[in-house]
Amino acid sequence: MGFLDHFKKTDVPATPQLKDFHPVDTGLSQAVRDLAEEFGKKELPAPIPCGRDQFIALLAGVPALRRMPGIPGPGESGEDYFTTLPRCATPEAEAECRAHLKKIFGIVDRQSLLDFCKQEICCHRQYLDFASFWEGSPSFDMAELNREALEYFQTMRDFSAQFYPIVGRAGYLAWDICECAGHLRAGYACGILTKEELDELAEYWIAQAQTFKNWADFAVSVVCGELYWDFRGGSRQPELNRGLELWTRLVRTLLDDTAAWGGGMWYEPADRTKQ
Repeated sequence: MGFLDHFKKTDVPATPQLKDFHPVDTGLSQAVRDLAEEFGKKELPAPIPCGRDQFIALLAGVPALRRMPGIPGPGESGEDYFTTLPRCATPEAEAECRAHLKKIFGIVDRQSLLDFCKQEICCHRQYLDFASFWEGSPSFDMAELNREALEYFQTMRDFSAQFYPIVGRAGYLAWDICECAGHLRAGYACGILTKEELDELAEYWIAQAQTFKNWADFAVSVVCGELYWDFRGGSRQPELNRGLELWTRLVRTLLDDTAAWGGGMWYEPADRTKQ
């Protein structure tokens, strides 16, 4: 699992053209399809240009809804909470945040933060491997896998297939962006990352975010990625339905808040705007 090469969202081929395409019937796909239709009908404002730091903060919207020791939560901050990169207010708060990151995630410095995101968070690289088989251009030869690895790959692939007609090659990308941006946000808040390091590491995710049309599009990918992450971690029904309900509520909160995703703020890199 590594970071991705930059790509643009492509159209989804008609199902009859797909190969090794065996979606499992979990009932989740219909719920996600309904969610995509609901979000697609939302009257979001036209994109409003925003600053780079504001956009990094917005990308970490869902993690910002969680209570993080040492960092003020939504109820403790002003109306710019979702568009501001926080800093721990005191050395004690900084130590509290660092202790939490170490205990829960094993994050103690820049490298361990990167390692955690690559190894534990990022799911989209796997999704692209699945898509390569569905689209008839396999990224590797399954004959090279032993029986256990083959069964695992096919199980994960077929679970993911149910979302492919909805999100296409955007897959789980927004989940990766959101969760990794959340860890960058926390790392910067407690001083594990300098501002220069935050800017360097966030640049990749800012570029990847341009895959999405708007925050509604982004939100559907976040939910799909969360469902896969839970499934990969061993969750099955009814846990998956509970995860769907929770994450639907979280992204709705952000889309309904004009000070968060609902405000339509979006940042495009300068080189992209010149294209």
